[in-house]
Amino acid sequence: MNEVYDQLIDSLNSRGGSLPAIRCDELYALLTEIFTETEAEMFSGMPFVSSFPEEIAEGVGRSVEETLAILESMADKGLITTRERKGRRVYAAIPLIPGIFEFQLMKGGTSERDKKLARLFEDYFLVARKMPRGEGKLPTVPFSRVIPVEEEIKSGIEVYPYDILSEYVENTEQIAVSTCYCRHHGELTGDPCDKPKEVCMSFGPGAQFIAERAFGRLVSKKEAREILDRSEEAGLIHCSSNTTDYIDFICNCCDCHCGIVKSLKEQMRNFGSASNYTVEVDADSCSGCELCVDRCPMDALVMRDAVAERMDERCVGCGLCVSSCDMDALRMANRPERQDPPRNHRELMTSMMASMEQPKAAGT
Repeated sequence: MNEVYDQLIDSLNSRGGSLPAIRCDELYALLTEIFTETEAEMFSGMPFVSSFPEEIAEGVGRSVEETLAILESMADKGLITTRERKGRRVYAAIPLIPGIFEFQLMKGGTSERDKKLARLFEDYFLVARKMPRGEGKLPTVPFSRVIPVEEEIKSGIEVYPYDILSEYVENTEQIAVSTCYCRHHGELTGDPCDKPKEVCMSFGPGAQFIAERAFGRLVSKKEAREILDRSEEAGLIHCSSNTTDYIDFICNCCDCHCGIVKSLKEQMRNFGSASNYTVEVDADSCSGCELCVDRCPMDALVMRDAVAERMDERCVGCGLCVSSCDMDALRMANRPERQDPPRNHRELMTSMMASMEQPKAAGT
């Protein structure tokens, strides 16, 4: 394969993320579809921090004007991101996942090329799931975490400030909503989901980028709260970036298509982590109606002797089951061992890169 794309794979792996870039025919087919050779060279030559065009131009040996034109085209395609810093544009390379994959499907397109991209990603995901030891590394610190249904965190337990979703909504300047790329990917590959799709939100500078490049639209805080309510009603799990001071996204995830929840369900914790809560069952109050069992997307509740019982290893503390119980037989409780997320994106990326480990072969 062209040396340019080999260098691109090395560069992608150096950017972090939750899924490594594995040298295989499926990945080469994907990368050659979404990156031109010029774009691949530019990506590989970009620094590891957000940089001004002239800084990037010096590193890749092109003029500032030519570099800027390429960077702008790549930002439009969702291969890199851009934002303003002190009144000037800076540009940043992003991981394969989360990053490039999501942007390719975030617009909700249904063209033949959209379908082709979805198939190419699916082909690569099938390879990645069977990845043998030594072909890549996975971080043990996840990039995302579950945030519980806020109304179900009752008084009498310790509530952590970083688990109050409404505070993040109120304290951010801009919010954008986009199509759920995971469910859209399923739809494009012939496996649709009936859950709401326009429910994935981005905050702050990321929201501005998504709106200005037409990957989504800006929404008011009122509409953002309505989206969260609608997501809870539909049985979707709130997942955010695994940080405390600031979060840059909220995905409202199903268990059939969304990578974060599917990884949690399969006991793979490199994509997402459970919340610091779990659910407790009051056996005396349980009527045996089984609504909570049907409601739980993690299969963490089972019926034993006509009473709901929690399976500790499966519960992620999302709170969806509690909201379904009319008998007040379920309540949220603190987990015995609290795990505070990293404070900000820089700390998260540092922790993820430091925690990289060799993956186990499929079936081991």
